[in-house]
Amino acid sequence: MKKLWTVLIMLCFLVMLPLQSLGASAVAPKISVKHYKTEQIQYAVIHGDKYKAVNAKMLNEAKETYALQKELDQQLARDKANGSVPDYMEYWAVLTPFVKYKSSTKVSILTQLYVYNGGAHGNSSYESYNVYKGTQLSLKGAFKSEAAYLKAKKYAKAKMLGYPEKYPFADSTTTIAGHPYYWVASGGIKVVFAPYEVAPYAAGPVTVSIPAAYMMK
Repeated sequence: MKKLWTVLIMLCFLVMLPLQSLGASAVAPKISVKHYKTEQIQYAVIHGDKYKAVNAKMLNEAKETYALQKELDQQLARDKANGSVPDYMEYWAVLTPFVKYKSSTKVSILTQLYVYNGGAHGNSSYESYNVYKGTQLSLKGAFKSEAAYLKAKKYAKAKMLGYPEKYPFADSTTTIAGHPYYWVASGGIKVVFAPYEVAPYAAGPVTVSIPAAYMMK
């Protein structure tokens, strides 16, 4: 009887092992935010070997932003020298990452690059890094098929044209193609439009939602 109980305990232990491993593998990856050279230039790092490629791209964006800041510093020096701006004026490039979604299979990070070089306000542009099982996906690649992508483009255009209060600048040429996006908990995505693309500057970045029915699982 004692041997029987020993065998049963060992079997239970062996059965539990794969279940524990499965639970561990289903955990969303850790994401850190680091600074590049200055406090105003930040980039995200997704922990795990399978994220090396996308991490390199996010670091490269930070490096490019730093190079842009150097160019702005030179421009500012010239503008102050010729008296076109007051001495207290500053130009800057600010890069900020936002973790919009993460799970064991999907990670979405949206970055905002804010550039000010005079005038009433600066300008913002956006980039997204969307990873599915370690592979970075373009907007088109996030859809379950070519047909689904084409239908979603029509869906998004109709939605924006039918809602002029939110998308007053949308017209027949408006498209989601080429825009950054991020996953949401429903399984769908939100496609991001920068200020002035489909709405005034004061509206900030504007998104249009695409239902999960069009997307890969």
